[in-house]
Amino acid sequence: MKSNVKHTLLIDIDGLRWDVFQQGLIKNQLPNLQKMLGNSVFQSPITSTASSITFAAQASLITGEHPEYHGIPGNQFFDRFGDEDSQPRFYAFDMGETLDIGSAVGVFTQGLANQRLKCKTIFERLAQYDLNSVVATHMYAKGATWLQPAVTHLGRFLKGGNLLGMSPESFDQTTIDNLKTHIHQNGLPDLLMAYIMGLDFESHKKGPSYQITSLKRIDRQLGELFEVVQTHAQGPILTAVFSDHGQIATPPDDDKAIELGFPFGKELADFFTTLHLDVHDYPGEAPHCDAVIALNGGTAAVYLHNKVGHWWDEPVFTRDVQPIGQAFWDASKTGRYEPRLQNNLAAVLIRNVEQDGWYAPFHALTPEGKVVTLDEWFSQPNTQPALDPLNRIKRYAGPYAGDLMLVSNYDDGYYFGKPLSGTHGGLHPEDSQGTLAFGINDRNLLQTIEQAIDERRQREDNRMPSVVDLATGLEEVLITNG
Repeated sequence: MKSNVKHTLLIDIDGLRWDVFQQGLIKNQLPNLQKMLGNSVFQSPITSTASSITFAAQASLITGEHPEYHGIPGNQFFDRFGDEDSQPRFYAFDMGETLDIGSAVGVFTQGLANQRLKCKTIFERLAQYDLNSVVATHMYAKGATWLQPAVTHLGRFLKGGNLLGMSPESFDQTTIDNLKTHIHQNGLPDLLMAYIMGLDFESHKKGPSYQITSLKRIDRQLGELFEVVQTHAQGPILTAVFSDHGQIATPPDDDKAIELGFPFGKELADFFTTLHLDVHDYPGEAPHCDAVIALNGGTAAVYLHNKVGHWWDEPVFTRDVQPIGQAFWDASKTGRYEPRLQNNLAAVLIRNVEQDGWYAPFHALTPEGKVVTLDEWFSQPNTQPALDPLNRIKRYAGPYAGDLMLVSNYDDGYYFGKPLSGTHGGLHPEDSQGTLAFGINDRNLLQTIEQAIDERRQREDNRMPSVVDLATGLEEVLITNG
């Protein structure tokens, strides 16, 4: 059917759990979000990427592609091929434990995350049809007018502390104010997007139970924005409210937070040292070491150097990869190699790029050293819960994925990174389920969106609704039926 949408409003609330969003709507605690969505709404929980981590999942939201194709498998990852300047490089868009300030700052000063995308954004595709987009604060904005956050504000918000810090409320307000100012000066674009970071930040610090408090505060701020949008709108508005992942409660405990070693905490560094391997554990070391580990909350990716080759050479499975996977299981089960890693793992996933190439699928390595299918592993009754793991891991396994994926033992409180009260990045239902809602006063149009998403799901192995389906729905309305 022909769409009569004049404007599209995207509200991206980082880390918002589906159940929290539903609770807020049911209890009438979110009047402005309810007003934006209207009475005719398509809603669905959506699965995040594997790993359920911000930069990977946001890339899928904005491109409509899975990590195997968009090339951003995590907040942290390793480019072993040297795409940019023929030099292998470790990326830590979240700064990480190696304090990779260049990566983190470069996201907004140099468009570093934008540059790493291997496919077009929805904004670029809309621009081909003369539809203009304005994006505030987000890390991916190719094809749009980009209202970047001030680096000083970002630094104060993320790392400022009590004395020099900027509160999540104040930081989110700058996003709202930047959009309001832009609309007043330039009018309302075809597509307007607000990226709200504060809820995820507060949830990390105070735990997921704090999300509803954050969301009610954000709802008030979004009310300001929507008032301006309505004033300048020249026709029907399609609104989408969505998130990239959920969160799971974790103990803010050094004994449960599995750390790398720079500047403090050395569980993983000591593990590799015991194996006589030099792991990337301080800034700038990545190309000149034996192993790289990317910590992404509930999972970690391990990249292993071909012992007699280069980083871009496939590691030998039985010599370079499988023994390290077995060593991780030995450490987790018995404390061998590093006692502080005992009980830390729920799964060790492994792949053989030597045999199957850089898109090699993952299998599971059992504690006894047997390689089994993912279906065989995740169907065991005592396996830690995982949300649609076969489909998500299949679509994670691209050239920038690791040789191993370690899954932390959430059941006993373990996770990768610094101590936090809430985290994500795993495969667990609690940190892997985000939010998607489309609203417009046109039920037929919403049915068209639902049908487009369902048809794509069926084509992709009957997977669950996913972060890629935001773009599926937008393209159906704005391009196919625009």
